[in-house]
Amino acid sequence: MNPYKENAKLSLDQLIEKRCGTGKYQILALSILVFIDLNDGCELILMSFLMPILKTEWQLTSLQIQTLTSIFYLGMVLGSLLTGFVADRKGRLKCIYLSCIIQFFMANSFLLCTNFYHMIFARLGYGFVYGFSIPLTTTMISEITAPDVRGRFLIVINFFVSVGKIYAFLLAFLCLENFNRGHWRLMMTLSSTTSLIVGILAWIFLMESPRYLMASGQVVEGLNIIEEIIHKNENNKGLISRIFKSVQPEVSSDPFKGSKYGYISAKERIAIEKWVTKVFRSENRGTLRELFNKNNKSTTIRLWIIWFCINFMYFGQLLILPFILGSKQKTFVDYLTTVLGEIPSIILSLLIVEIPFLGRRNTMAISFFFATVMHVWSYYASWPYFFARFFMKECWAMLYPYSTEIFHTSNRTLGFGSSAAVGRIGAAISPYILIPLFEQELHLPFLAFAVSSVVSTFATITLPYDTVGKSLDFQNSDGEVESNKEDEIKEIMMVLIEKKNQN
Repeated sequence: MNPYKENAKLSLDQLIEKRCGTGKYQILALSILVFIDLNDGCELILMSFLMPILKTEWQLTSLQIQTLTSIFYLGMVLGSLLTGFVADRKGRLKCIYLSCIIQFFMANSFLLCTNFYHMIFARLGYGFVYGFSIPLTTTMISEITAPDVRGRFLIVINFFVSVGKIYAFLLAFLCLENFNRGHWRLMMTLSSTTSLIVGILAWIFLMESPRYLMASGQVVEGLNIIEEIIHKNENNKGLISRIFKSVQPEVSSDPFKGSKYGYISAKERIAIEKWVTKVFRSENRGTLRELFNKNNKSTTIRLWIIWFCINFMYFGQLLILPFILGSKQKTFVDYLTTVLGEIPSIILSLLIVEIPFLGRRNTMAISFFFATVMHVWSYYASWPYFFARFFMKECWAMLYPYSTEIFHTSNRTLGFGSSAAVGRIGAAISPYILIPLFEQELHLPFLAFAVSSVVSTFATITLPYDTVGKSLDFQNSDGEVESNKEDEIKEIMMVLIEKKNQN
């Protein structure tokens, strides 16, 4: 019997689950990175609040408002595309530092804006760095967590986007008088502090993704980070040990060469190197060509359609609601009530995300269908706003883990980022469609949202398979990595080389 046969089946997901478990480091990383998404959610609301105020204060035309709105989303398109090319080549952690620091300075650039043209530059730049940061947190968290908790961790990240929106209402309440007046420069400055804090904390406490390092050929460095995580998760106590699967580390009697703590054995290193050879045999890391190969083409196209439509609906509603509520002399509390529809959807998502017969894909399809119903109903009445928001957020909550898990590590950030970029195109064109519809009839934009929901429903049900319960970097619908004769020869050669080195 081949003594390496059992270890040959070892994957990075299995190593993380069996040796790292879920503990202090993953909780710490999540606690830091969620504030990037909190800040993103905050800025989405603040950007939508800016438009009616600037229209009144600077006497802007409808075309100028449409331009300012779309230029922000254009910046997001460019940023989301660039982050894939950079993060899949240079690493996740460097991009997190970079995005947080630049976001801090761009938020404060609004202090210098005194006219329409200054604001175009500020919103384009801020949209760019916002789009650049979007894929980073989900990619990083997905690559350091075990499969049994990954979906829930990604939903928690999405939950903090909603928390950020509530934080934005607090800032608006403190700085603005109503939807048409207030100290908007102070509001933007106060919102910038979270990005600076996250950048500093990430620099102090976080490590590079071990999966990224292995994908780029740095297997020993990746294994040492796995050992660091094992060390930091040692002696989990209290609430963490009761909620998550804790693993007590054991020092190997035969650690791999270069091991820092001795937790991972030489045989496990050989098994992981075999896995890396199978999974990362493509040289086209971070390229659009890989997104359209035979394995990814149909999924990429469908995800782009879904992201386009959901961005048109989700950001379109954030854009148009201040105008609708302002025309009805409503307050920030009425807007907040609508956005609070997102909170119960996140709680539901946490409960059902790992249920096999629901999972990500089926939940999205059901939610898009009911979002269609609620958007049609919102054309006739105001109270369904809350429920339309509920189902749209449910779609978002499932789209995040699905879009992160379906793509290969070599192109994960690019896959997610390109999908987000296409989505932002939907958001960018929304003001040119929704504002004329609003000017024609108050609730007509909701019928446009209903059409988008229908298209999304059909795109979702035709996705090839769900990702619930599957390991990252699988290559077929059964969640298995495909192999070939060349891989097997490389595996045998690695075993022989390792045995020779040991002798």
